[in-house]
Amino acid sequence: MPAGDPAGPDSTDSDGRSLGRRPLLGSLAAFGLAGCPGQSGDGGTDPPDDESGTQETERAPDGDGEGTTAPTARGGWPDVEDPYYRRLAADIEETGLPAGEFVYAEGESAALDAFSVDSSAAETSSVSVGDGEPFSSAVRVTVAEETENPWDATMKGTVTDRSVAAGDVLLGVVSLRGPESSESPTVQFVSKSEDNVDTNMVRSTAEVRPPAEWTRYYVPIEFDYDAEAGAWWMELFLGYGPQTVDVGGVALIDFDQRVAADELPSGPADDGATRTDDDAGNGDWEAAADERIRRHRTSDLAVEVTDAAGDPVEGAAVEVAMREHAFGFGTAINAGHLLEETEAGDPYREHVTDLFNLAVLGNHHKWRFWEEERETADGATEWILDQGLDLRGHVCLWANVSAWAVPPDVVSAMGVEWEDNGVTDPELDPEHVRERTLEQVGDIIDYYGDDITEWEVANEVVHKPGFVKAVNGVPATDDTSLDDVDPVEAPILAEWYAAAREAAPEGMPLGVNDYNTLEGPYESTRREYERQIEFLADSDPGLDFVGLQCHFDRSAALTPEQVKAGLDRYAEHDVRLRITEFDMADESWDEAEKAEFFRKFLKVAFSHPAVDDFLVWGVLDTLHWRDDAPFFAEGWEEKPALAEYRDLVFDEWWTEESGETDADGTYAVTGFDGEYEVTATVDDEAVSERVSLGDGGATVELSPE
Repeated sequence: MPAGDPAGPDSTDSDGRSLGRRPLLGSLAAFGLAGCPGQSGDGGTDPPDDESGTQETERAPDGDGEGTTAPTARGGWPDVEDPYYRRLAADIEETGLPAGEFVYAEGESAALDAFSVDSSAAETSSVSVGDGEPFSSAVRVTVAEETENPWDATMKGTVTDRSVAAGDVLLGVVSLRGPESSESPTVQFVSKSEDNVDTNMVRSTAEVRPPAEWTRYYVPIEFDYDAEAGAWWMELFLGYGPQTVDVGGVALIDFDQRVAADELPSGPADDGATRTDDDAGNGDWEAAADERIRRHRTSDLAVEVTDAAGDPVEGAAVEVAMREHAFGFGTAINAGHLLEETEAGDPYREHVTDLFNLAVLGNHHKWRFWEEERETADGATEWILDQGLDLRGHVCLWANVSAWAVPPDVVSAMGVEWEDNGVTDPELDPEHVRERTLEQVGDIIDYYGDDITEWEVANEVVHKPGFVKAVNGVPATDDTSLDDVDPVEAPILAEWYAAAREAAPEGMPLGVNDYNTLEGPYESTRREYERQIEFLADSDPGLDFVGLQCHFDRSAALTPEQVKAGLDRYAEHDVRLRITEFDMADESWDEAEKAEFFRKFLKVAFSHPAVDDFLVWGVLDTLHWRDDAPFFAEGWEEKPALAEYRDLVFDEWWTEESGETDADGTYAVTGFDGEYEVTATVDDEAVSERVSLGDGGATVELSPE
């Protein structure tokens, strides 16, 4: 559960098949890549020429005395002397944007001097820019040690000479380089005020991983509030473990309210030219995703029709109707609400069965819920299976005491006091924790058998290693740490998975799940998660899939390229991927913008060959752990993201075709992988058959006999 993460300085920021799924079934990102709910909710350029066709230029000295040409800025830009700023203004003017004003200073060197690093973990030194760059001033920031948070090492430039108002739009420009000696350097862009430190006004993906060559980044910023001079700033979070980052070419440009943030260039410049959000988010990424979908999500189906004598029938009418996706589209279900507050015909039940082919219980397969409210867990399990949905297991073990996920006797043995729930005199007992956790894994998997399609064995170990601590003799409290055992590579982890493998039906996938693994500026979390994945994958029981929770807010929204890059990163570990807990809880995020992000994210996830499932973490605001579910507001008012979901899942990715057989008695079609009902009519007699379409295609033979 992301409640353990600070909401501190880095927090930021039909038409379609409107009936959904079951009526059709029954009556039918790069650069960078929180959690589970507790008791409530669903689960917890060339420069432009002037009129004469020429343009004034001058030499811009760089660190080695060489130079590049710098065009004179025009079109209302300030007449600055600094050659880099003149060139920068001309580059931005080329995009069609109005003129802006340079913040901090009217030259790159003075602007860079406005920034300082204040951290015992980091130090700065001078660095040569090198040949061929349009700027000349740069510093090297060396972070010498691990920090607890990204903002524990920051390079900050306070704006002292002007205020900012709600609605003001600015553009940050920074060139970054990660020297070859710096492994996976990471930087987050931030802009905020001293009265709003829990915000980030950066309107693009904030976290980047600069390569070994200088790369210019454009950082759109739009403020939601007013701030006085001296009280707001732009900064770079650098606390991502030991690393070295070179910073240069710094500028901050104020457009006031003459332009919208989404009109600004965003992300890394391509070969020195600007790249807008349209280029990054609505162009080649979609064509590439559609091609991957064609290759990985569709197969060929041949329908061969013969008559009673076994001879091919030419001109027979054939209908191919999809009944189910092979890909898992699912949601978290609130078991208590399902059984205690709904009945047949209730919108909650209807929407779950109309929209999804896969489900997970938000809470009631978690340890303490399952032990204390078995009847509810079993009742919800039975109802889901009766609807024909697949059901995945979440979760055998989760060491989050406050989320009601651990029985009291185990809490006590973990050395944790929990007075509100009767654990007032805890006594650390490592063997009890070890025995009980191993028993729980085997018991719950064996109990449900093949009614459950797969199990997450361990949840959020990176963030909640309490069981690992306790088993190794350390009280599972926030102020303790393991000195001799690495939590994500602890032997007890492999023991849990061995117990799961022994209890599980043959072939059942076993996985792991965690948050901040794709979304947000949490590179250290991702590195830890990858180490856990590798450890489990290399252990005797092995690891089959990796869960990526994907709880987004506006500031953490990724471009399609970044989503793709993040999925690629985990797929490199030779495991299958699941989007396990997707939502977009953020009151400041416009619903139409959410819907557009949702569409892009879902399409990229569906296109990725390693991804098997996509689950939203609940559907209704009033049952959502953060009161902001993806699809329905209170009163079942439909949100725009639902229309995008229906359009993709039940229209663009849904196959319903008809035609006639050729001279060989064959009708061929390419369809999305899944379950089909195929019908052929010969001499007014219809004959039908169900067929599964997947890798390698399928052939179905139909005859009146």
